[in-house]
Amino acid sequence: MLSRYTVMVVAGIGLLSVGEVWVSYVRLDTEQAVSQLQKEKNILAQDVQSLKLELASMLRPDTLRRLARDMGMSAPSAMQVVKP
Repeated sequence: MLSRYTVMVVAGIGLLSVGEVWVSYVRLDTEQAVSQLQKEKNILAQDVQSLKLELASMLRPDTLRRLARDMGMSAPSAMQVVKP
């Protein structure tokens, strides 16, 4: 018959083994999640850069003049300008 100490040692080793497997699973799952988030971050960073370039293009004075002209706007006359 096994001694009580031997049973406790074997049970402890078994629990540690199960714990090690669980920690490995959690680590791998976390690494996959981090990798996916890094990919999404890179995609979003590219989107932000594209939007910044688009905004800069849209705010160019010649673009604004063209859009205003296309919408029927014109420069104000001298009577429309209010001076303090």
